[in-house]
Amino acid sequence: MITSRFAVVLVAFFFAGACQVFAGSQPPCTVMIDWVNFVQVGATQYVAGPESPTVLKETDLGPIYAKVKFKVSGNVCDPNYHLKDGDAAFLDVGTPIYQVKGHAPGEQLAARFNDRILLYSAMPPTP
Repeated sequence: MITSRFAVVLVAFFFAGACQVFAGSQPPCTVMIDWVNFVQVGATQYVAGPESPTVLKETDLGPIYAKVKFKVSGNVCDPNYHLKDGDAAFLDVGTPIYQVKGHAPGEQLAARFNDRILLYSAMPPTP
């Protein structure tokens, strides 16, 4: 009798813990991060023009250079988060990042965002 009660308690404890894991037991964000429209490819961060981003045409696109691996907006609450290769502020996971014809990939890249093709310019490395 004691063994069966122990088993029932153990199973109930397991399910309670599993519910927290599956329900997303992470604490809610308490910090609001105002992301700029960027994409990180390798060690280089590319940023779309903050006030009036440059919109390109389909004919400006070269081959796919990379794809977004992680969208930080809505998923990162830590203001000390270190960007990784494939991170983007607002682009969805899997979004292709294109080379721009006539420009080296280390200078400019492009991606589709909100029904437009935006130009992303490389930021100079920080010291």
